[in-house]
Amino acid sequence: MLEKIEDESNSQDQQQQRSTIPVGSSRIAPSGKSTVVGFDDNLLEIETRLTRGSEDLQTVALVGMGGIGKTTVAQKVYDDAFIKCHFDTRAWVTVSQNYNVQEILPGLLDCIKKLGKEMHNESIEKLLELLYKTLKGRRYLIVIDDVWDTEFWDNARLKFVFPNDNNGSRIMLITREEKVAFSANSCPPLHRMHFLDEELSWKLFCEKVFGEDCCPPELEEIGMKIVQHCKGLPLAIVVIGGLLSKLPRTQHEEWRNVADNLSSVITSNDERYLKIMSLSYNNLPHYLKGCFLYMGVFREDSNIHISTLVKLWVSEGFIKFVKFRSLEDVAKEYLLDLTERNLVMISDKNSMGKIKACKIHDLLRDLLLSEAAKERFYLVTSRKLGCLPQGTSVRRLSFDKKLLFSPEILLSSRPRSILIFRG
Repeated sequence: MLEKIEDESNSQDQQQQRSTIPVGSSRIAPSGKSTVVGFDDNLLEIETRLTRGSEDLQTVALVGMGGIGKTTVAQKVYDDAFIKCHFDTRAWVTVSQNYNVQEILPGLLDCIKKLGKEMHNESIEKLLELLYKTLKGRRYLIVIDDVWDTEFWDNARLKFVFPNDNNGSRIMLITREEKVAFSANSCPPLHRMHFLDEELSWKLFCEKVFGEDCCPPELEEIGMKIVQHCKGLPLAIVVIGGLLSKLPRTQHEEWRNVADNLSSVITSNDERYLKIMSLSYNNLPHYLKGCFLYMGVFREDSNIHISTLVKLWVSEGFIKFVKFRSLEDVAKEYLLDLTERNLVMISDKNSMGKIKACKIHDLLRDLLLSEAAKERFYLVTSRKLGCLPQGTSVRRLSFDKKLLFSPEILLSSRPRSILIFRG
């Protein structure tokens, strides 16, 4: 279901243009100063790629992990006064995982010019023809947000509907998955969104919590601890900042509780956050879900050696047999797929440029631990095994070597495999 939001501008023509954004869109927040903190370099680079270079029609792709700020940056660029002047017309549509072509096409047309409700009942062929004729001869910017399907262009029949009049028209594609960007013949290089550094994370946090005020000195230490736990993910910083902004600044204990239980505080207070973070996991094919879910057994913020990970995946039976291919090679292909989906981060490469180690964002790991608990896929514990709940049954058990355990308790949980990490 699409929700139309009026685009603010001064001219009568621009007042008729609209941004098409669905209910539950993955934007970090409504437009405002705090939502673009730390994105200045991204804004400049994207605006340059949209307005300069080849006059041919080009697709510029924004790629990155969910919650990293892709849509926020794109929205800021889309609403920029220079961009409005540079392009004759602009349109924005959000696709999502379960898209409906019969809604996408009227959505694009509705951005460009006002259409009656009867247009939604026109055939897809008629809508495609009208969209082509409407864009023909005009310099346009089309933003297609939240694309998941590599076959979207064919399924939506949009491949040849955008005319190339050699006038500098652009398509901006927003996706979490690199394969989707490449399938759209995006102009290289892909624009990859990165995590905020500590300075920019703190600035975003302070603007969200305190507005134009400064952080009180007595809250700085605990505030910085909270920001560090967010690991540079803008969505997490904005959500937790919004929650803390509603608390009296004298409630230091509440701040400490947030710092100690960041993930559970966010997910229990903001369903949208959990939905955004879960989308990538839910969209994985079955053969990758087990592999990714398994990565939660490793310690928080740890570098995971590829040789170790591959051996574990193979021994656990997660890797499909492929004729004339070793299981290890298939496992490495799975890992590459997860990195291209921006779920796994490369943390080290060897001299040949091959992945040597990887890691996952701490907040993604928290999601994996939650999913694993639901399915009894594994249990990661920091408690003495003698203190495990009576009758605990789990397929896999992960704990530190320094923890004491009783063999009886270990046997009663009946794990298929045990991972012991050195203290």
